[in-house]
Amino acid sequence: MTALTTANAQATFCATLVDEWIRDGVQFAYIAPGSRSTPLALALSARPEISVEVFIDERCAAFAALGVGKATGFPAVALCTSGTASAHFSAAVAEASLSGVPLIVCTADRPPELRDVGAPQTINQTHLYGSSVRWFHDPGVASYDAAHTWRALANHVVARTMGPIAGPVHLNLPFREPLLGEVADMPPKRQHDATWSGFHAGRSQLSDWEIDDLAHRLAGRRGVIIAGDVGAGFELATYTSAVSVLSSVLHWPILACPLSGVRGGSANIVSHFDGVVRSQSAHGALAPEVVLQLGKPPASKVLGQWIVATQAEVIAVHGPGTYQDAQHSVFMHIEADVANTIDRLCSVVAGVDDKLEHDIVLKWDSAWRGAQQAASQSIQKELAVIDEICEPAIARMFAETFSVGMVSSSMPIRDVEWFSGGRENGILFSNRGANGIDGVISTSVGIAQSLRTPVGVYLGDVAFLHDGSALVGLKNRNIDMRIVVADNDGGGIFSFLPQASQVNKDVFENLFGTPHGADIAMLARSHGITVLEPQSLDELNAAMEGSGTAVILLKTNRESNVRIHERLQSAIVKAVDALTNA
Repeated sequence: MTALTTANAQATFCATLVDEWIRDGVQFAYIAPGSRSTPLALALSARPEISVEVFIDERCAAFAALGVGKATGFPAVALCTSGTASAHFSAAVAEASLSGVPLIVCTADRPPELRDVGAPQTINQTHLYGSSVRWFHDPGVASYDAAHTWRALANHVVARTMGPIAGPVHLNLPFREPLLGEVADMPPKRQHDATWSGFHAGRSQLSDWEIDDLAHRLAGRRGVIIAGDVGAGFELATYTSAVSVLSSVLHWPILACPLSGVRGGSANIVSHFDGVVRSQSAHGALAPEVVLQLGKPPASKVLGQWIVATQAEVIAVHGPGTYQDAQHSVFMHIEADVANTIDRLCSVVAGVDDKLEHDIVLKWDSAWRGAQQAASQSIQKELAVIDEICEPAIARMFAETFSVGMVSSSMPIRDVEWFSGGRENGILFSNRGANGIDGVISTSVGIAQSLRTPVGVYLGDVAFLHDGSALVGLKNRNIDMRIVVADNDGGGIFSFLPQASQVNKDVFENLFGTPHGADIAMLARSHGITVLEPQSLDELNAAMEGSGTAVILLKTNRESNVRIHERLQSAIVKAVDALTNA
């Protein structure tokens, strides 16, 4: 019989948590090494049902766990030791909260008697992540007296991270030395209630009369659908089909963010909306009466400004617990499951009589299709005569090559959004909750492992260096990842801001341009990672379509990049205006 010691209680407590999490469907754990977290680390690694990955950097571990939740809609465990290690989880926790991604954050801690007495590796971890978590709990040092609560606690953690508003949960676990113990008999499973270890993530739905009211607000009016990122774990095929059908019955264009997953799913897709709405036509013939905004808006600031300028009635449909109105222009907020709302709306809208004459509807539909075609042709024409591998061309090729891709915030996601051809045949991810550039490679690891599929990653040099710790052991993680890096030796996005022209050049370079001079190829090779350096678009295409983990490094120029963007945007505006004025 195993002795009733604290060490054994801790081991049994952790084994019970893991056992219940497995029953709830948890399959992945990402651990940063440390001593104080030993009981839970051993419990996780003891179960073959859990895929365990170790990262030396806590930030990488947390972002990899985030990647699992982002890709699957189901939580992974992120575990670290006590002290400042737990602080390094903060960025991923904030991103998970703002993106609505489930994540189980476990921080080991010192027991109460070692707090506030100068014990090493001890900080205040109580409510460490503030309002970013859906729930915080510290159960205290494990005791057999509380064994009957352990399974309920594990189940509670999964239920709270999954809904009704998905996001991170923080479980702070104090462990007392000795940290090595033996697992005794775990408390029994509740076999008489098969559903107890499951969960039901409530998703608010509109009533039938609310759907009917919404349908009458939309039908027969000139409008646009802005399809944004609707969060983790949604059924992509169902959502894509519903948006496409709604677009068809309304005769509205879909201004589709690449993170929405709906690009390529309808003839009404407008992928080059950032360039189109810069034209004068967008304030005249293309101006809508109503805008239906689904999920999180795209990255384009120009699009947001255009919506305000048109004075259109904006109806925003977003998931429970979220609020999307950065422009302070939304007329009606609908907090409900987006896919369910759109799916139910389609049939109701189809039954509502159109208020516009048929020829007016066709003219509106045709005008937007023509604008998209004109924009696409002008981009192709301009890129064909640019004699260098530029960032818009990289983004365009990336979006159309990978069925699963991860794109960094800053310029990469904007370039994909603005210049990709709208023929994406898969799904793209990006950490657009907090819009940070941290953890891009690490998040991609979690995506690749959970989906068990090759993943493309597109990021800039600063984002690459920012997540350099993710390269440690990457070649041994049994994943297929092509990491495309646009290296312009600094922060390229700042060259598009007023600071670039209004601040002294030397000061600008020091504060914003931040040239680093790092040899990215050498850094990658030092970790045993293959590096490819294409010199043409054909070579780039071949590199992207290759297999295995590799860094695809492309040298670009910040000043030239600004000029190319201006050239492309000007060409789009000219083409759209010419079409409308013909």
